[in-house]
Parts: sequence; structure tokens; C-alpha cells
Amino acid sequence: MSEGTPVRLAVPFINEEMLERFFIGNPHLQGVDITPLDNRERGAGLPVLYNEFIAANLERDAWLFFLHEDFEFLGPLAELSALRTEAVYGTFGARLEGRKPRMYGRHTCSNKDGSNARKTGIEIAGPTWVDTLDCQSILLHTAMLRARPTLRFDEGLSFDLYAEEFCLNAQENHGLPVMVLPARFQHYSYGRITERYREGLAHLAERYPDSAMPGTCTFLGGRAAELEAGFTYDNKALQAEAAGR
Repeated sequence: MSEGTPVRLAVPFINEEMLERFFIGNPHLQGVDITPLDNRERGAGLPVLYNEFIAANLERDAWLFFLHEDFEFLGPLAELSALRTEAVYGTFGARLEGRKPRMYGRHTCSNKDGSNARKTGIEIAGPTWVDTLDCQSILLHTAMLRARPTLRFDEGLSFDLYAEEFCLNAQENHGLPVMVLPARFQHYSYGRITERYREGLAHLAERYPDSAMPGTCTFLGGRAAELEAGFTYDNKALQAEAAGR
């Protein structure tokens, strides 16, 4: 990327207080180009909103940073001038090491009100290769997107697993690396497994029947069961569901 390439933050929101606190009023983001995407009435799937944002910004070179409303930067944005544009970036992701997924991108995770906060993820000092990213954040360059019209967010998904699907698409169909960048942040949302999430897993299995990849909560793809035979995620919601079968 050339010096001075703009960074544009896209933040879908339904909670205006979070938007104001974590983005508009965040001292680490003063002067940063932030586009709030008000989803209170529309209730659109995030891939739809993200694809619209891509289309609106595609003509010129820029970094597009897609962030959940409950993501708070606790330090300045990372320096992007040395990054290659032909890659997919985020701040938290999973990589399979042997038969075990390892999570990269040290940060604080908590409930919406900040309670029960804990550190998670392996700390990194620079861009680190992973298999998939978590949906909380994803950073893309418009030059890469212009060159690959089929590399877009899957609108068959709504809120869960769209970043993971984007990573699978980027790697399997476009030969692009997926990387985690070091960042200081807190994510105010412990995940929980919903019917929507399970439907998303089935969608990924259908789209990528020959794949088996680690996500931050579950294995992904049509061959996920092969990985599940050797490792069980520490996920109480999934374990409770499995016990109830």
C-alpha cells in the first residue's frame, strides 16, 4: 500500500450507546474515518451491509475495516503501510497446529457490560498466519476486492460465520493468505451457540464439502467431523447441546 492510503471503518450498529462509546468518542480513533451503518430498522444481515460498503468504496484505494459495535480499541490503529494488499486481515483467528486449534490475537473478552472479563488468544508481535478469522473484525484492501469480483461476503449468512466463509473463499478460490494483526482491544460479547449458528455451519459444510478448518468456536466445512474426532472445543454451549442429544 502507498503511504497515506485511507482507512475507513464500517460499524453496523443497533446499540447507539456502544457506537458512541467505542467508536465516535474513542480517543484512539480521533480523526479516523468512521461510517456507522444504522441497522436498527432495516435489520439486514451484516454481509449485505458489508457488500454495500465495498461497492460504495470500490473505485479508490482504501483499507476497509469491518467491525462489530461491541469492539473497543484500547490503543491506536495498527500501522498498515507495510502490509501487502493481497491478503485478508483481522485481529483474532484460529490456526490448526497438529490436531489442535490455536487462537491468535491476544485481547480481553467480556460480557456486554464488561463483567467476567478475561484474556484470550496468543499474543503476537506482527502479522501472523491463521486459517480463519473471527467475525468481530476483518480488514480488506479495495485493490484486492477490485481484482476479485467473486470475493465478497456470503449473503446466505446473516451474523455468524461470514468472516470464516470469507477466509475459506479467499484461500480455496483465490489463493490468498489470512493473517491476524496485533491490536489492543476488548470484545464485549461472549459468544453463544444459536440455531442461526448451527444453520451457518450446515451452510459452510454444503459450500465447502471437502474442507476441514478450525474456527474460533467450532471446526468448519464438510469434513469437520474428521477434526472433531481428535479435539473437542472448550465450549460449554456446544457441550451442553451434545449431552442433550
